[in-house]
Amino acid sequence: MRDVVILVVDDHETVRLGVSAALQHQWGNPSEGGPTIIQADSVETALEAIRSQKVDLAVLDLRLAEGSGLQVAEVVREEDHPTRCVVLTSVRSPKAVIRSFETGVVVAVIEKSQGISPLVEAIEVGVRGHSILTARDAEAARRQLVHDGALDRSLLNDKENRYADLVADGLSDQDIAAQMFVAPTTVRNVLSKIYKKLGIEGRNKLSALVWAERPEGEALQ
Repeated sequence: MRDVVILVVDDHETVRLGVSAALQHQWGNPSEGGPTIIQADSVETALEAIRSQKVDLAVLDLRLAEGSGLQVAEVVREEDHPTRCVVLTSVRSPKAVIRSFETGVVVAVIEKSQGISPLVEAIEVGVRGHSILTARDAEAARRQLVHDGALDRSLLNDKENRYADLVADGLSDQDIAAQMFVAPTTVRNVLSKIYKKLGIEGRNKLSALVWAERPEGEALQ
């Protein structure tokens, strides 16, 4: 782990210090061949650190006081930083797994209750350029969500998914028709197909399914 820089991001100082100390105990100080460990308490300070120096791996608390550790991971991907990420969470929920995998830079989602060993393993794997989190994990999480009654967008084509979003935004059939440049009867026909594909009864249920998957309405932890 020599010359490796690890960023620990958590808005609770006790947690930051505890994780940092545990990792330092695992590998030793930089003078002993261990990694350099730095800390951040928010999305903003984490991104400042990543943009100002080469960070090999970031340990991200899923839920911060303002925002989510996944916001950091998404910026890492968008700005093409070399940083790999490990997400720490109280509960490894299906939504957290899916969103983590979709960033393309998260190598593992670890529950805090698992202790330090899985985190150490995930960091070592991430630093080597590999990942514990796989497409199979994401697919299993999607199946779990569908089993629990969540929206399965794979059942809908691109146009139908667009209609579903417009319904959830509160648009009437007339409003959707105007936005999509179609007749109101076409809107009603498309919505009927959506209801049949999803096995639901109407627009209220469709709206609820869409809102349940949106960031504003989802409980990541």
